[in-house]
Amino acid sequence: MLKRTATKKIPVKGVPEPKEIQKPCSDCGKVKAIANKTKRLCATCVMKEKKEKQKVRKEIKRKLEKETISQSKLDQITSWLVRGAHINKCHACEITLDPKGLQCAHFVGRTKVATRYHLNNLLPACPRCNLYTPHHVWNLGKSLNRIWGTDTTEDMLQLSNKILKLSNYDRKLIYDVYRTCLTDIEQGNYSQDQKYQKLHEALKDYNKIVEPLLK
Repeated sequence: MLKRTATKKIPVKGVPEPKEIQKPCSDCGKVKAIANKTKRLCATCVMKEKKEKQKVRKEIKRKLEKETISQSKLDQITSWLVRGAHINKCHACEITLDPKGLQCAHFVGRTKVATRYHLNNLLPACPRCNLYTPHHVWNLGKSLNRIWGTDTTEDMLQLSNKILKLSNYDRKLIYDVYRTCLTDIEQGNYSQDQKYQKLHEALKDYNKIVEPLLK
C-alpha cells in the first residue's frame, strides 16, 4: 500500500506588508476610486480629460474646414459673384427677378471643370429655365456673345475640351479673387458697365491662376 506523504506548507518569511492606502487623484486631489491607474486619475477626471481632447479635435476640424476650399464653396462664391454683377433678370427668358431668386446658369455644363468657374461661361437664370428648359442654353449663348463678344461661346466650347485639375491651393486663390471682386461690387455704387469691367479684371486674375494648369 502506497503511503501518501503530506507536504508541509512553508510559512512566508518576514513580516507581511501592510495594504497600500488609497492615494488621491493626481488631478483633482480627491480620494476616489482610480479609473486610470497609469495617470492615477479618478473617473470624473478621466471623463474631463476625454471631453477636453474632443474639444481640441473639433477645433482642429473646424480650422481645417475653414481653410479648405471645396468645390461646393467655390461654386457658391462664383454664383454670388455672377448674380451680384449682372442685371437682375433671367438671361434666357428675360424675366426680372431678385438675385436671391436667380441661379447661376452654365452655357457649357458644370461637368467641364475648365469652364465651370469661367465668368464668360456663366449668367444668371431663373430656376425654371436653368433646371427644366434645356433650350435655355441657346439663349444664354446669345446673351454671352452680346456681353463679352461674338466669339465668346465658341471660345467656351473649345476651352471645355481641355483638362483642368484644381488643388485646394488653386481653389483658394480663385476663391479669394472672386470674393474680393464681389465685396468691391457690393460696397461700390457702380454702373452696369463698371460692374462688367470689374468682372473682366477678376477674369484676368482667374486666367493667371488657371492657364498654367490647363492640359
